[in-house]
Amino acid sequence: MCGSHEHRRGRRGFPDREQLVERLQRYQEHLDAEQKKVKELLERLVDAPQPEPSI
Repeated sequence: MCGSHEHRRGRRGFPDREQLVERLQRYQEHLDAEQKKVKELLERLVDAPQPEPSI
């Protein structure tokens, strides 16, 4: 395997530090987006009028 290969692995198949940082940054961005969706949904649910119970 070439040392400059883009997908090179660190020791024993684990990602090297740079790859791990990049992966964690992408994951954090994903979580931030999901958290924003949850916040928006909660705001809509809290602000929405409750339906009248049907009898």
